[in-house]
Amino acid sequence: MSPKLTELLDLAVTGGPAAAPTAPAEQPSITYTTSIDPAFTIGPKVHGGTMQMIIARAASRAFDDLAPGSPDTSLHAADLVPVAIASDYLAAPDPAPVQVTATVRKRGRTVTLLHVDLAQNGRTMVSSSVTLARPDSGPSRHSSPHVLDGLAPTPAADALRIADSPMADVIHLGAALDTALDTHSFPAARGQTGDPVVRGWCRPKGAEPDADFAVLVCDISPPVVMNLAVFGWAPTVQLTTYIRREPAPGWLRFAATSLEVGPGMFEEDHLVVDSTGAVVAQSRQLALIPAGVSAR
Repeated sequence: MSPKLTELLDLAVTGGPAAAPTAPAEQPSITYTTSIDPAFTIGPKVHGGTMQMIIARAASRAFDDLAPGSPDTSLHAADLVPVAIASDYLAAPDPAPVQVTATVRKRGRTVTLLHVDLAQNGRTMVSSSVTLARPDSGPSRHSSPHVLDGLAPTPAADALRIADSPMADVIHLGAALDTALDTHSFPAARGQTGDPVVRGWCRPKGAEPDADFAVLVCDISPPVVMNLAVFGWAPTVQLTTYIRREPAPGWLRFAATSLEVGPGMFEEDHLVVDSTGAVVAQSRQLALIPAGVSAR
């Protein structure tokens, strides 16, 4: 990983293991802390996918740190991925230290369920349920055509590099990862409108992608409503991410789409495939139309 990603995911234990205050004694909890660099912000606030990535890492760490009592002592976090992460966004934290508390709700031989809260200054910012399980591997039983079919495994020559565009003034992630947009599916960059579909490529700087990074990529696209000439901060209400398998080396390709853009809310789905074309992650979020935008 890039130094900034490595530092971000280097969680320090600050409390626990202990019984969670609001849970039975058999549901232990542990608290970690990390400091979020301004590189992981959209405007002044922390990027939502970055917070989910931290939450996923905390759940994996807690699986090992709270290992006593495991029904399968041969299973370790390295064998698992966060196959499902459901996050409710309660407030938007600043780039500063955060505390992440993970509580084991169920530890099983197939899946383990944890509750994870990300807090800042004593206030819960994101509350999540994380399911850990073994990832898929090998060929799929069935694959349907999808929106990323035909997009090359590496950025096209005319791809819009976010770090080299005016969007870098708002999207600050370029210090930790490389992101390029398919210009043909982002007419907003040309001052035009089109369907709420954005495709592109993403990878960590100086490293290969892993399952943790795929979590971040499931929230990497600019809001698809920009293609409808709707601009501004679109706050995430809820985001659910599924990690299907560990990605192969190389660029991850992503597509963000929306079926229904309402006057006040819209859903945005991410599909993420690796360099081989295998589906590695999917997500759906419910977001708010930027404040001050009127329905037409």
